[in-house]
Amino acid sequence: MEDKLDRRKARTRQLLYDALMALLQEKSAESITVTDVADRADVNRGTFYLHYRDVRDMLQQLKDEVLTRMRVIIEQLDISVAMLYIDRDEPYPIGVSIFEEIARHGEFLRIMLGEKGDLSFARQLRELFATRVHAKLSTLSPNESAVPLDYLISYVASANFGIVTHWLDTGRQLTPAQMAKMMVSLMNYGPLISGGIRKKPGRE
Repeated sequence: MEDKLDRRKARTRQLLYDALMALLQEKSAESITVTDVADRADVNRGTFYLHYRDVRDMLQQLKDEVLTRMRVIIEQLDISVAMLYIDRDEPYPIGVSIFEEIARHGEFLRIMLGEKGDLSFARQLRELFATRVHAKLSTLSPNESAVPLDYLISYVASANFGIVTHWLDTGRQLTPAQMAKMMVSLMNYGPLISGGIRKKPGRE
């Protein structure tokens, strides 16, 4: 009986989620009401309130879930290990996991990071990645460098965030493995070598 109730609860939450995603395509989050979501999901308002206080609470729970799951994976990111994989021309497994998680929440993230999205949420995601990059690059970067560490971190975080949003906006046509390999290649070799404009050092 409990398993049946859990499945019913999961189905209801999926209906509410699908309804909210559809509505976010049509108007801003601030203008969406509980009635809008319930009607689109074909459930009554009472059913909605069994899961969320209001639309704002629903959105916040979704954002918190994404941030929590992404944090667990991103905290495993090790740039020095990633470089070993790209030297072997292989996708970095943690990078693949990151893109798999992004794909799992693809529609929600596409909307939240888009024109009608939430700038504060986008900033949180970017800072989550930047914090991990800072923690690792600060141990790898030499004391004297042509590029100050804070600028390097800003460049890497912004570039990777741009790759993610482009992937979402273009329908995620490349696989998570392809995306992970591309991201590490760009980090390791830079855009000119990765794009084939310049050759790798030591190669004709």
